[in-house]
Parts: sequence; structure tokens; C-alpha cells
Amino acid sequence: MHGSVIMSIIFGMMACNGSDSSDKTANDSLTTTATAAKATDSATRVKATKKKKGQMSVAMPMSDSAKIVKDVHGVYNRAEKAPEFPGGEAALSTYINKNLTYPQAAIDNGTSGTVRVTFVVDEDGKVINPQAIDGKNLGDDIVNQTLKVFSNMPMWTPGMVHNKKVKARLEVPVTFQLADADQ
Repeated sequence: MHGSVIMSIIFGMMACNGSDSSDKTANDSLTTTATAAKATDSATRVKATKKKKGQMSVAMPMSDSAKIVKDVHGVYNRAEKAPEFPGGEAALSTYINKNLTYPQAAIDNGTSGTVRVTFVVDEDGKVINPQAIDGKNLGDDIVNQTLKVFSNMPMWTPGMVHNKKVKARLEVPVTFQLADADQ
């Protein structure tokens, strides 16, 4: 018996402005959706009763209402021109769909929830210091895989403030959800 794992990732970007990500202003953000399917041989892992599929979604809302400030390390909470993944949000979606897998053990155990990742894009476009600030209750496998994908990202176009390349902090919530495979 072969099962399949379906992943969908929804992207929007969020500059870290110190506001709670559950803030109602997050609903005003741009969202781009991309879906990718990955088949896995799960004959020994999927229970014979009902197949499950895993879905991952990422929403990165932009909040332009926050004041642009630099911390003591020279990292801006947001930039006038936000850092950009090469090829934009659609390319970012493709990258994550190709590189992040919903762990089969997590699917089998019914594990779902959100890993919020914060990271800095430096002046050269390198992603530095990705950290999970939420979602540790989902287990090390999900968190570690998510952080590995962020750590291995290609170079971004850096953020700009006053026409100067700057370090800027971003936050990306990655949501792992389960659904019946026949849906």
C-alpha cells in the first residue's frame, strides 16, 4: 500500500516590529499560495484504517504601520524595501516545497501546529541565525527540519533603508496541518 503526503505552503512576509503576530493587522497582509505534492512510500508507516496527508502553510504578513528602528546589533525591525528571496515569494514557496518535508512520524502521530521562525537577512543577503520562537511543542524533528531549510536558503536581495543595504529581521510562521488523504 502506498500513501502520499500533500504539502501546501502559503507565504506572506512579516517584518519583526514587536507586535503580536496574532494582531488583527496581520489579516491585511498579502498572501501568495503555492501547492506541491510529494509522494512517499509509506507502506509500513500509514495505518490501514485511514490515510492522512500533511499540509504546511506559511503566512508572512507585512505590517507597514511599525516605525523603522535599528537594534543594538544594527538589525532593523523592518526595512523601507524588504529583503526579497531570489525570484520573489513564488520562488520562496517553491524552495520550501522542495526542501521541507512533513515528517511521516509526525503525520502518523497526528502532530500539527505552527513553528514561527525568525531570522536576519544581512547586508549581503545571507540568512543568519534562524530560530524557532514558537512550535517547540511539535517535536524536534519538525522544528529541526524547518530550521535546516531556513539555514540552507540561497542569498536574498538585502533590505534597504535610505537607499542603503541593511540587516533586517523577518518572521515566518510555518503551519503543519493534517487532513484525511481523500479530501
